[in-house]
Amino acid sequence: TVSDALDFRALDRFYVSSCSFSFHRQYSKIYCLRFNSSRPWLVREAGRVWGAVDSEKSDPHNLPIRSLNGLITNERCVIIGITYKEMKLKPSVLRELAASESNRTNAEVGTEQPTSLNGLISPDDTIFLEDDIQRILLVFSTSRMKQSLSSANLATGVVVALLGLEPEKEPGSFFVEDARFLEPHPERPIVSLPTNSISSPASCTEFRTSGPWIALVSGLGFTGDGPVSQGHTLALQLLADWLRCSGDWSQTETTESGVVRLMILGDSIQSSVVHSSTGPNATSFNQQARYLTRNTEADSVTAMSRLDAWLASLPLGPGHSNSSVVSDGLPVDLLPGSMDPTSQLLPQQPIHSAAFPLAVARAGGVRRGALCGRTNPFSCKLWNRKILATSGQGINDLALYTDLAQPCDRMEATLIWGHLAPTCPDTLPGYPLLTKDILLLEQQPEQNGMKSNCCADYPDIYVAGCQPGTRATWRRASLNWSERNVANASKEGALLIAVPRFCVSHTLVLVHLDTLECRTVRFDTSALDDAE
Repeated sequence: TVSDALDFRALDRFYVSSCSFSFHRQYSKIYCLRFNSSRPWLVREAGRVWGAVDSEKSDPHNLPIRSLNGLITNERCVIIGITYKEMKLKPSVLRELAASESNRTNAEVGTEQPTSLNGLISPDDTIFLEDDIQRILLVFSTSRMKQSLSSANLATGVVVALLGLEPEKEPGSFFVEDARFLEPHPERPIVSLPTNSISSPASCTEFRTSGPWIALVSGLGFTGDGPVSQGHTLALQLLADWLRCSGDWSQTETTESGVVRLMILGDSIQSSVVHSSTGPNATSFNQQARYLTRNTEADSVTAMSRLDAWLASLPLGPGHSNSSVVSDGLPVDLLPGSMDPTSQLLPQQPIHSAAFPLAVARAGGVRRGALCGRTNPFSCKLWNRKILATSGQGINDLALYTDLAQPCDRMEATLIWGHLAPTCPDTLPGYPLLTKDILLLEQQPEQNGMKSNCCADYPDIYVAGCQPGTRATWRRASLNWSERNVANASKEGALLIAVPRFCVSHTLVLVHLDTLECRTVRFDTSALDDAE
């Protein structure tokens, strides 16, 4: 029924309890948890694809799976571990301290300045594989391997099984012939209705009956001072006006719907001060509380007040109830980002509701399901679709350390690798968890003939906010690494959606939950005077 389809269920997948981490532990614990959780699945995959056997005993009839300290030179075998990328241009705290202490330049202390703020890769980068004992240098020798796998398109923190050998003439190096990642698959095929089955809305009235649509926006960019771009304030007002008209909020029973939910994907506030020394997107707030400053107010406090007032102007409500199809307002999911007032450790925990007194009052209370603070990443089920949303830190970090140029390419890689932020905790801050790596996609054990790589976490729709550029991009993902760049290959994975910052693009993204059709709404203020 319609009411069953509209049923929304938030999954507490990325909540971190206070007893699940300890800052007294080393972060190496996370890599051990990641390796130990992933190894059984890669052992099974190596056996299925290469006929490998998990045994340290030598057997001429079987391809062995070896630990790194058990390698035998010139023996063809399989090894499993986590990649570590040695990068010449990667920032180093030790080198910076050495330079500051000795008052020397970076070149004098054995490093180079990055040629671009958009990437830190160089031809001198090398890839190592580590298990729980030691590491070994990886060499991609065959032409086929060089085309599909290299140090440029890999990052630190990826769990992988490799087929190859350690030659006697080059000890300490493993020559790779083939590779297998976790490559999780959806529990059921991701199907969609044909787009021609849904009429194209020609007016606002028709749009209200053309749903269900989910609206996606990121980087609203409220500031404590002035606007971040020409027409920014006007575009925010137009966005609020459009959302108020995007659905039928009259609480009358209907079998159709327009926008059924809004997701705000991080960086709802930012500083109006841009530091040119660290790039165009670098911002910083006065982090001191008001009672610690004199005759000044923290930028973030004013920015949050403006965000609160904007949220309060929306028709907030819990949406369609589970027992009927009566619409009662627009539910909003608010994910934190790197600039928002919450811990920067991944997975980020929700922004506290106390920051939104006006919006909470407008919504009728904290736990009414109207204004919902969410984790980053956030997973939910809506209209029989599994949605995985992030504010984009893990995706943007890969742009620095790989040659995966497009946001959707990096999103696809994280799904194939089975980890939402493989560079955490190396270059992204994360919680020092004690029992599991929470950002690792969990796979199910093989049972009743079900594939071993079926994954309960695999989404129908995978969204990343705060992506660079001014245009939203989307496409279906490949399920296997080898098929990523194959022309005309079937794309049966998740729908990938990269959402740009609203403060730059003035763009809202809409996704139809039946057809998986994507559209954008751009609030063009270029022809109007800025109303600041």
